Amino acid sequence: MARWWLHLAVLMVSLSLLTGCWDRRELEERTSVLAIAVDVVEGREDLYKLTVQIPIPIKIAGSSGQGGGGNADAVKIMSVTGKTILDANNNLQLRLNQKLFLGHTRVLAISEEVAKKGIGDIMDSFRREPQIRRLMWPIVVKGEAATLLKIKPQLAQIPVVFLMDLIENGAKMGTIPDQTLVDYFNQTSNKTMQPFLNYVQASETEVRWSGVAVFRGHKMVGTLNDIQTWSLLQLRNEDRGGDIIIPLPNPKGGYVTFRPHFVKKKLELKGSHIAGEKNHNGHAATFFCELQGDIVEVTADLNLPPEKFIKQMQVLIKKEMEYRARKLFQQLQKDYNSDILKLGLALRAHHYRDYWEKHDWEHDFKNFPIRVAYTIKIRRLGMEMQ
Repeated sequence: MARWWLHLAVLMVSLSLLTGCWDRRELEERTSVLAIAVDVVEGREDLYKLTVQIPIPIKIAGSSGQGGGGNADAVKIMSVTGKTILDANNNLQLRLNQKLFLGHTRVLAISEEVAKKGIGDIMDSFRREPQIRRLMWPIVVKGEAATLLKIKPQLAQIPVVFLMDLIENGAKMGTIPDQTLVDYFNQTSNKTMQPFLNYVQASETEVRWSGVAVFRGHKMVGTLNDIQTWSLLQLRNEDRGGDIIIPLPNPKGGYVTFRPHFVKKKLELKGSHIAGEKNHNGHAATFFCELQGDIVEVTADLNLPPEKFIKQMQVLIKKEMEYRARKLFQQLQKDYNSDILKLGLALRAHHYRDYWEKHDWEHDFKNFPIRVAYTIKIRRLGMEMQ
């Protein structure tokens, strides 16, 4: 009997500890932010302008059984200034009737001007904030970052949802890098690589992905356009990239379009016998990349049998892809000196004692020998009417 009372007492004490959501806060009592934009205040380099996009639930189509309004009514755009990001957040809270909540923020837009000055202090604020989702997308915007939050696309009621779908679908197709906030944190914390972010252009009615912004540390040093970014995705992540459109070797002109479907990449690190590379102890890198895909468009008739046409197109595409890769290497090494290829990561992993310990990679990357070799396999030529 005494043991039964003891068990009951333990059970009651345990139940008393299950106090439920004593500090709960209803969704209606929070002001959720979907997107944040960071700009500089004109004429005041010591101040940031923080712009946020806040959804208005009662005006979103379908809420509370009502039809809702247009996308201009579904969100509220608010801008504040501050010496730091936290200072701007505090100033924003003073203008709101509910507690500011950043747990639903999906996009962080940074103007190109701010990115070129350096975003280390901005990212420090987001890194220390536990509410911030590590899977949100930081994006560099050409011009004013707040423009990205003010667009009025006709394909989505909430502007930031349109941007989220654009990046998500592009990442699934392998044409846009899935570069999240945690990726940026990992890359800036690792001495073997440099970070990059997606780069977009925005107008009043639409937004266009334009490639990536290349960083050296926390400072933006340049951009890669969409074609260069597709080469980067193939050699770095084994993503397919976009369609490859190449002029035909035909007196009448015309183009051929090759659509990659499968990418296989191999990085080979070994000694080299090419003269002029002794400063790197004979080390060199070669990217071997195999593309398998289809011919989806030919705008001129070459009058060739299928077997000969396939061989000629494979040679033509191989030449073009190797040219694009060499141009990418030259831009990253000579113009930006930024290793976003993750080449340093491979060197430290496989050649730590014989190379990594003896060299300053941030200084030596710009002169490190990098070569590339593509293999093109055409699977289909498409359907033709005879």
